[in-house]
Amino acid sequence: MTAVLKAIANNNEHANLQIESDSRYAINTLTKNLGNLEDIGYIGKSNKSLIQLTVAKIRESGGKTSFKWVKGHNGHTGNEAADILADEGARKEHGNDENIEIHQSLRLTGAKLSKITQSLAYKAIRERNLQTERYQRKRTADMVDTVQNHVEEALGEIPTEERIWKSIRNKDLSRQARYYLWMTAHDAYCIGTHWLKPNYTEELQRRSECLHCHGAIEDMGHILSRCETPGQEQIWQLTKDLWEKTGRTWTQPWIGNIIACALSKTSENKKERDPGGNRLWRIIVSESVYLIWKLRCERVIQNENTVFSIQEVSNRWLAVINARLELDCDMTDKSLGKRKLKEKVVLHTWKGALKGESRLPRNWIKTGGVLVGIGPRFHQEEG
Repeated sequence: MTAVLKAIANNNEHANLQIESDSRYAINTLTKNLGNLEDIGYIGKSNKSLIQLTVAKIRESGGKTSFKWVKGHNGHTGNEAADILADEGARKEHGNDENIEIHQSLRLTGAKLSKITQSLAYKAIRERNLQTERYQRKRTADMVDTVQNHVEEALGEIPTEERIWKSIRNKDLSRQARYYLWMTAHDAYCIGTHWLKPNYTEELQRRSECLHCHGAIEDMGHILSRCETPGQEQIWQLTKDLWEKTGRTWTQPWIGNIIACALSKTSENKKERDPGGNRLWRIIVSESVYLIWKLRCERVIQNENTVFSIQEVSNRWLAVINARLELDCDMTDKSLGKRKLKEKVVLHTWKGALKGESRLPRNWIKTGGVLVGIGPRFHQEEG
């Protein structure tokens, strides 16, 4: 959308303009979906200010503006250059176009009464409320700041808030893991300092402490990285062993890197430097932290703080990771249509991580009984 706006700004005021783009989103938003968007006042639409500004500039120009869709990443010189510029723009904290005003005669405000539903009205109220400072959650802001600091240390760049939230929705993460990371990013689970409200009784306030760690505050950082109860340390060791088995260097992630585990450093041409490794990292880190959280909840809520054995923790982790491996294989089935995974993606993701991999066929996806090559049973057999 920003590229469209720039193209219009750089065009002669009265000249015709044809814009070629691989973004169906941008083209459809500015053409066939525009009427409905204006009817509902852009309620619930992301980037609404940018879209409204782009539409106004199109109408302000004296020439005819047309759009043509081109296939992305197909050697189209202009498209490839635009991708690089778009990536640079996405990494900026704020756009340079925010201060450009729309002429009053081209400014559309509000929604048509005939189009307003109860759901749309509620969304409009929520949007207006969320623009005020009193609705900005301090816990969320603090956690986002932590994520940015930890990611900067790991990747050498500070991600925007938009990139952080988008990474949590990454399709490589399971639905349960996405929800868990989203809640953690908001610091929304009722643990740790959530129990230290002044109006709570002393008994309730004691729930803020970890019973196994001498009264340490049981926040999510403690649960995932510092708790001495059997669970997190064993799971991280297994995750580390599997990662290093692929020949890659392990760096212990902390809560900020965990929340943003789907973020990866890209090269100058926008391509991931290690797409298979990045995808494996997303999977094993997200599944491992979600398992740590599940085991903690089972122990505290269901089992009266009875700890799990190290063997049980290891078996649970192996079951989770092998289930994801099996799901990846199942997702290559042609019957899934557009939802199917490419076999190349799966093979690159799990390369070097499998048990007895040297004895497996080159394409092992349809081979039954393929397991990850780590864990107690693996050590016994290989030793």
